[in-house]
Amino acid sequence: MACGQTYPRLSSLLVLLPEASRQVEVWRQQLGLVLHHASETIRALAIQASAPDLSATTRGRLQALARSIAEQADDVAQIVGPSLGDPRLPEDGVGLPRGATDYMSCLFRDWAWSEGRDQENERSLAAIRGVAGDRDLGRILVLGAGGCRLAYDLHRHGEGKETVVVDLDPFLLLVAEAIIRGAPVALTETSGNAPEPDPVSRRWALSPPAGPLGADVFHFVLADGTAPPFDDQTFDTVVTPWFIDQVPTDLEELLGHLHRLLAPGGRWINHGPLIYRPDALPIARWYTRQEIFDLASRVGFKMGSWQSASQAHLVSPLTGRGLIENVLTFEAARA
Repeated sequence: MACGQTYPRLSSLLVLLPEASRQVEVWRQQLGLVLHHASETIRALAIQASAPDLSATTRGRLQALARSIAEQADDVAQIVGPSLGDPRLPEDGVGLPRGATDYMSCLFRDWAWSEGRDQENERSLAAIRGVAGDRDLGRILVLGAGGCRLAYDLHRHGEGKETVVVDLDPFLLLVAEAIIRGAPVALTETSGNAPEPDPVSRRWALSPPAGPLGADVFHFVLADGTAPPFDDQTFDTVVTPWFIDQVPTDLEELLGHLHRLLAPGGRWINHGPLIYRPDALPIARWYTRQEIFDLASRVGFKMGSWQSASQAHLVSPLTGRGLIENVLTFEAARA
């Protein structure tokens, strides 16, 4: 980050990005786009529901779906709007934020389904403890933290002294911050492809199952996880959940960053599948487990325990649908 530059905050989220004020303006436009897209979808559903040949069941489903989309959009605006500011009409090239569209299911899984005790969260924590052992995690950095449940669990169960979470999406971090601080948060889950006409949505209360965490021990940072803006040897543990296959364009460069961030004897813990985006990388960089281990050893890591397991991912109780992923978990120490 540039010396002498002022960086804004969104609630307690520090924005450590180049042209940070401009980025906040883009996020406000994305909020405007979310609300506009919801309005357009509701209008289209109303037109479909007015067709004379529809059954009462179909008409009721479309009307219920429209109501739930309006409720969900209002939820997002109520939570993130006070921090981002008034929504703006988007400029060309500004797209929908994935945290308010594609990744919202992560928030439900992390904090709502099964009253915040979803089996996927428990499996993720168990996998990491399985490779990391009982050693205290110390000062923790989580890159690509998303809905932040794994970071929260590691801090609570891994004897973390202090935890910093990093993501580029304020729509995820602002909701997660409100939950982790203990604020009352409600979100509507909605599905246009529900298996039954009723319900097509469900309203959830999202809360931290083991109680809130304060700003003195749990910190939120909006930054580029591929170039973390922290001093060398700052952390005892760096965690990359569902990150290394989706975000970095140069994995070896990222591993160099992770190595420098760790104190001597510190550990890098990875958890997630290896599913590379074909639009972002050549096939030569669709690294397998062994290739990642080779790259990590090259930059100075000593590889430790690892495990791989096929498991259910984001199985919603509303729809009963989800995915099956092969999840790789490993730890590597800075020698």
